[in-house]
Amino acid sequence: DSLEALFLPSTLKEIGNLAFEYCRSLRLFILPNEIDLSNTPSIMHGAAINQIVDGAITVRSNRRVYEWLIHHMDETPLHKLCYDSSVTSTKINIYLNENSADAALAVDTTHGMTPLHMLSMNPNAPADAIGALFDVNMEAAFRVDNQGKTAIDYAREYNVGGMIAMMNVLCNHRSAEHENISRRKRRRMI
Repeated sequence: DSLEALFLPSTLKEIGNLAFEYCRSLRLFILPNEIDLSNTPSIMHGAAINQIVDGAITVRSNRRVYEWLIHHMDETPLHKLCYDSSVTSTKINIYLNENSADAALAVDTTHGMTPLHMLSMNPNAPADAIGALFDVNMEAAFRVDNQGKTAIDYAREYNVGGMIAMMNVLCNHRSAEHENISRRKRRRMI
């Protein structure tokens, strides 16, 4: 009952029937685009994610739930990238260079999460990827989601290496700020 998020590899092709039955805490779950669920009657019966989907879809059916689980993050591609089990700092930097760094502040409507929340929850995310995204916009680390948690809270629970990377960026930022203040004071004295 404690499984809150599940990060499936994008290469996954099928899931067995009732694989996540009664995972009552499961609320963050994206199915890979190429998954075949044609022979799977139900994978989510009794899971918390069904309550989220019910709010988004009025006609309840397993096929609609599956489609929602595959596509509900399509509108927020950086979130989907941060959820990917094979995410890297290179992929994040390429995305941010091709798009806008403002994408790091985007909030998904389902969970109230920034991309940094998702990346911090991802146990497969390397620490340098979390540090890179955090460095782009530190403000995102202190934003709370619908559960009242910050990206730092999730990193502490799911990705300790990522939490250490965020702390390192904060320390470097503080050191740089301290150095700037010291330089300004020296200039005034001259």
